[in-house]
Amino acid sequence: MAIIPALAGVVLAGANVTTIWLLICWILCYCVQYTTARWLKSRYSRRYLPPTILYTAVLAVIGIPFVIAHPDVLLWAPPLAVLALLSFVAAKRRQERSIWANIVVILAACCMTVIICWIGPAAPNGSSWTSLVASQWTSPPLPADGMIAALILALYEFGSVLFVKTMIRERGNRAYLFASWIWHMCLVVGGFLTDPWLCGMGLMLLARSIILPLVDRRRKTKPVIVGMTELVTILMTFVVVIITVPAMVG
Repeated sequence: MAIIPALAGVVLAGANVTTIWLLICWILCYCVQYTTARWLKSRYSRRYLPPTILYTAVLAVIGIPFVIAHPDVLLWAPPLAVLALLSFVAAKRRQERSIWANIVVILAACCMTVIICWIGPAAPNGSSWTSLVASQWTSPPLPADGMIAALILALYEFGSVLFVKTMIRERGNRAYLFASWIWHMCLVVGGFLTDPWLCGMGLMLLARSIILPLVDRRRKTKPVIVGMTELVTILMTFVVVIITVPAMVG
C-alpha cells in the first residue's frame, strides 16, 4: 500500500533517472518512518534505534543529491512533514492501527503518485536552485494523470482498510462491516459513471468485501489469506489504474 501508488506514478510519468531515483528515496523514507514509529511505540527501545539511524543515513546519502538536483521537490516537503509527524504521534500513542492513522498513511502514499507525475516530466526544466522560489508560481500545474490515479488508489486503499478490519481487528463489528459494504458500493457506482474498467474493479472489490466476511462467520479466515487477497486486489487496482488513467486524461 505504501509503494504501489509511487510505482504507479513512475509508470504514468515514464521511467527515467528522476522518477526511479525519487521512487528509491520514497522507499527509504518509508523505511525511516517505519523504524522510527517502532522506536517511538516501544518507548525508545534500543532495539529499533540502529535500523532507524541506518535508514536515515542511507536516505541522506541518496536523498540530498536528489534535492540538490531537483530543489522544486521541496515544495512538497511541508505537507509530507505534517503527515510524517501525525504518523509519529499515532505511533507514540500506539494508535497506528486507528482509522485516522490509516488515512494519514494513505494520504502520504498517494501524494507520491502526484509528486512523481509532477516532477518527472518537468525535471529537465526544474533543476536550478535559483528557480526554487519562482517555481511556486511558475511550476507546471498538478498533473491530471497523477491526481486521478492518486484519487483512485486512495479510494481503493481506504476500502481495503475497512475490509481488513472486518476480517481481523473488528471481526464481528457490524458498523465496520456495513461501512465497508457501503464504501465499496459507492466505488461501483463511481466506476459505472466513469469507466467500465473501474466499474469491474469495483464489483470485484465489493464481492470480496461481502463474501469473505460471510464465509468468515462459519470458518475463521487466517490473516495470511486476507493478506494474500489484498495483495491480489492492489495489484489488480494498479493494472486498472495504468490502463484507464491515460485514456481518461488523453
